[in-house]
Amino acid sequence: MKSTTLFKCLFVIFLFTCQTHFAQIKIGAKAGYSVGKINDNSDNIYTENYTSSSGVDIGVLIEFPISDLFSLQTELIYTERGGKRVGLQPIPTAALEDLGSVDQLNYLLALQGKPPVTDQNPLYAEFSNTSELNYLEIPILGKLGWGDTWRFYVEAGPYMGFLLSSDQITSGDSTIYTDPDTKDPLFVINPLHNPADPTTGPLWVPLPPQNFDAKTDTKDELNTWIVGFHAGAGLIRKIAEKHELFLGFRGSWGYTTIQKDEVFGESHIGGLVFSLGYAFTL
Repeated sequence: MKSTTLFKCLFVIFLFTCQTHFAQIKIGAKAGYSVGKINDNSDNIYTENYTSSSGVDIGVLIEFPISDLFSLQTELIYTERGGKRVGLQPIPTAALEDLGSVDQLNYLLALQGKPPVTDQNPLYAEFSNTSELNYLEIPILGKLGWGDTWRFYVEAGPYMGFLLSSDQITSGDSTIYTDPDTKDPLFVINPLHNPADPTTGPLWVPLPPQNFDAKTDTKDELNTWIVGFHAGAGLIRKIAEKHELFLGFRGSWGYTTIQKDEVFGESHIGGLVFSLGYAFTL
């Protein structure tokens, strides 16, 4: 509800600006390099230890000068966000299908006197895990600029992001553990065990290392809309009366969390973007 209200306010500002300053409008396009980051301050086991990932940032813009110093700018941007985690990490119960049903797995654990597997008490393994999030962002920015042929500017304002796709890409082979200290591997019944023949081995044996190569669509697990804030600066070079090039640097931070279920974290996405663009004054 808060996201929808903010979007309506931003849209009203956009329409008002279009009507009052259409004659001074600038249109443009830009492309850039994005370094995305997933941050979570909740100490959640599913979201800790993520490192930055890179991607592209491509969009179009409309700028409405209000004065020589100040203007409003709105954009439509395709941006890639995400992060990567390598090493020991929890396995959500939904990802345990290759081992059989969770009920069957918990039955085996109960026979061994161990607690059941849940998303709050998961199994663990060592593998590579990359989260790829693609958004369509709509910022509305206030922009201050100084200069003529060479013009320096700063900008800031809110944005709304619409989730286009979300994939989780995992890879690697690993032993599965029932504890985060890797002291207790997952044991299963030995299919060769024969009580009358000791050479067939013990009843319980560690599960062989499992392969984690997979690409999983996680869009349904995340919020469709997020709200955040952009801030940046840059340099504009006027190359003709109505033509200009610009080089910009911008940081973004997502105010709303991306997960629907807090069990899997309360993450905010952000990023740093370096972009090159072109604008034309109508």
